[in-house]
Amino acid sequence: MAECYYLSGQTLVLLSMTIALCVVFQALAVTYSFRRLPGGWVRWAENLLEIGVLLHLLLCAAMLAEVQYNTLRGFLLPSGYGAARQGVFLFVAVLSVFAAIGLEIMWPVAAGVAAAILLPAAERLTGEAYPVLFVVGILFCLMRSIHICLLRRQEMRTQLSVNSVKEAIDELRTGLLFCHPGGEPLLCNRQMEKLLQCCTGAYTQNGEEFFRLLQDGALGPGCEREEMGGQTAIRLPDDTIWIFRRHELLMGRRCCTLLSATDMTDQWNADQALYEQNQELERRGEELRQTIDNLQTACNMEELLRGKGRVHDVLGQRISLLLRALRENKQPDEALLSAFAEGLPRDFWEDEAPSPGRRLELLTDIFNGMGVKVLIRGELPQQEEVALDLADIAAECVTNAVRHGYATQVQLHFFQNDCWRMSSTDNGIPPSGPIKEGGGIREMRRRVERLGGAIKVYYTPRFSIQISVPKGERPV
Repeated sequence: MAECYYLSGQTLVLLSMTIALCVVFQALAVTYSFRRLPGGWVRWAENLLEIGVLLHLLLCAAMLAEVQYNTLRGFLLPSGYGAARQGVFLFVAVLSVFAAIGLEIMWPVAAGVAAAILLPAAERLTGEAYPVLFVVGILFCLMRSIHICLLRRQEMRTQLSVNSVKEAIDELRTGLLFCHPGGEPLLCNRQMEKLLQCCTGAYTQNGEEFFRLLQDGALGPGCEREEMGGQTAIRLPDDTIWIFRRHELLMGRRCCTLLSATDMTDQWNADQALYEQNQELERRGEELRQTIDNLQTACNMEELLRGKGRVHDVLGQRISLLLRALRENKQPDEALLSAFAEGLPRDFWEDEAPSPGRRLELLTDIFNGMGVKVLIRGELPQQEEVALDLADIAAECVTNAVRHGYATQVQLHFFQNDCWRMSSTDNGIPPSGPIKEGGGIREMRRRVERLGGAIKVYYTPRFSIQISVPKGERPV
C-alpha cells in the first residue's frame, strides 16, 4: 500500500466512503443470503462466499485506514496485515470455486479474482499501478454487492417458504385439512375453516370426527345432506353444494389424513337442469307415443272409411246402372250381369286408382253408355288431394242423382275464386223435403270437412249440392 501514500487527502476520503458503502451493501447481501430457505452444500458455499467478500472489504478498509493514518502523521509504518490478506484471499478463492461448480456458472469466480488485490505479491508485481488496481477492485465489489442484494430479494419473493405455502393454499377455493391419523389437525386452509364453522359451529375440530359428522351426524343450522353421484353432498345455507372426501397420504415414514372439500354447485345445477330436461323429454315422449297410437287408430279408421266408401261407390254405380236399365224396361243380358259380378272383387280391392281427371272421364263414359249425360264444366283443382276428393264426391253425386232422383242429366261445375268450389245439379225428381243423410252424403260431408271446407244441399228449385274448399295448407 506504499504507492497509495502519494494519493491526495480528498482521494483517500472519497475512496474510504466508497469502501464504507461497499461494506453496507455487502452486509445486506449477507443478510439476504442467510434469509433464504436452507439448501444443500451449494447454498452454504454461496452464503460463506458472501461472508468472505465482506471480510475482504473490511480488510481493504483497514489497509486504507493505515494509509490515511500514516498520511496524517507523515510517516508510513510497515504493514502488519500480510498473513490476514493471504488468508482472506484463500478463503474467498476456494469458496468461489465451490460455488461456481455447484451452480454450474463461472461468475462466482470473479469474487476470487477481485480478492487477489489483497495479496502482497499483487502489490509488488503491479508497482505504481497498484492504487488503480485497488480502486477498480473496490468499484467491482460495490457493483457486485448491489447486484447480489437485488438478486437475493428476487429469490426471496419467488421462493417457496412455509408462509408462502400457507398463503397459497389459503387462496384456494377448495377446502383442505391435513391431520394426524387420529384426527389432530396439522394444517387447515381458510376455506376449510369457513366450512368447519358453517357445518359444526366451531373453527377447528378433530378431522376424523368432522368427517363422521358429515356422513350421519347433526349438521349446523341451514345445512342439509344431498345425494350426488352416489356420494353425500352438503348443501350450505348459501345454497352452495360441497362434497367432502377423505384421503390417506404417506410422507416418508409418516402417514397423515387429508380431508378435501370441493364446490360442486355448478355441476349440481347442471345435473338438475339435465334431470328436468330428461323429465320433459320423457313427458313429451309419452305424448308422442300416445299421438302415434292415436294416429295409428285414425289411419286404421280412415282406411276403413275409405274401404267402405269405395264399396259404396262401386255398388252405387252398379246398382244405378241396373236400375236405369230396369226402369227403361231393358232386360240386362247375361254377359253384363256376369261382368258386374266378376268385376266387383277387383274393383273393391284395386289399389292403384286412376287419376282424378281419369276418374271423371270413366264416370262420363259409364253413364253415357246407359243414356245418362254427365256434363263437366271447368277443371279440377291443381292440388292432388283436393282434386282426388272432389272426383270421388262427383262420382257420388252422379250415382245418387241417377239412383234416387231418376236423373237423365247431371251437370258438374268446377271453378275457383277465393276458394275451390264445386256444384252438382241434375234434372231428376227433387225430394219433397229435407232428406235423411245416408252413407253417401255423410261420406261426402266427411271428406269436405277433412279438407277444411263446407258442403250445402239445396232442394229447390232443383236438387243441387254446393261445395267450397279453402286454398292453401290443409288442416291436420
